[in-house]
Amino acid sequence: MSLAVLVAMFKALVVLSILILIIGLIKPKWIFFWMEEPNRILVSGVALIMFMVAMTGYTQFTVQPKPKSERERTQDETNALNLGREVK
Repeated sequence: MSLAVLVAMFKALVVLSILILIIGLIKPKWIFFWMEEPNRILVSGVALIMFMVAMTGYTQFTVQPKPKSERERTQDETNALNLGREVK
């Protein structure tokens, strides 16, 4: 699969999870049609997990890491810097 297809699938999953949340909060029976008495908490949990998975996948494929020069310095790099202070 190409990168564009994966990004489009994750975008669709984000929209689907939001729709499932909205519909499930109104009529949980429409989402979990096989259950006798579905509740809104279960629908909310499933929709939020879907949303988190979709957003994680989307950001994994779209956000690029910063180059090393733009990252924050580690504590060891900070300690090795001479910040204009004289050590006595």
